[in-house]
Amino acid sequence: MKRGNQTYDDVLIRMLDTIAVGEKEREQGVVFLYEVPILDEIKKLKNPIPLKIVIDENNSLILVNNGYSILVVCSNLVEGLQEAALQFADDFMNYTDNSLPMTQDARELGEKLRGSVWL
Repeated sequence: MKRGNQTYDDVLIRMLDTIAVGEKEREQGVVFLYEVPILDEIKKLKNPIPLKIVIDENNSLILVNNGYSILVVCSNLVEGLQEAALQFADDFMNYTDNSLPMTQDARELGEKLRGSVWL
């Protein structure tokens, strides 16, 4: 099956590159965060946020995105995605409040968070 300039096999190979199969405590794949709760409403993200999946020695899932300072330890993906969305929302509320004194790095994170959400 051909789609554009890619065959189905080309797409599968790219997917396998994205979802790396590895040993425990190594990246096992990636999931994406598409929406977050902001001010009691579910807001869509302008671009999905990738969360790397790592499985630790206790078979817990660890979801990580360093760019948005998201770190979640969970027992399943549904719980993990919910917690990641709540972490994003908490950071959004904390780092976009101009009435609070912040470092330059904190302000930049707030701008990044604000610019990531369709308000």
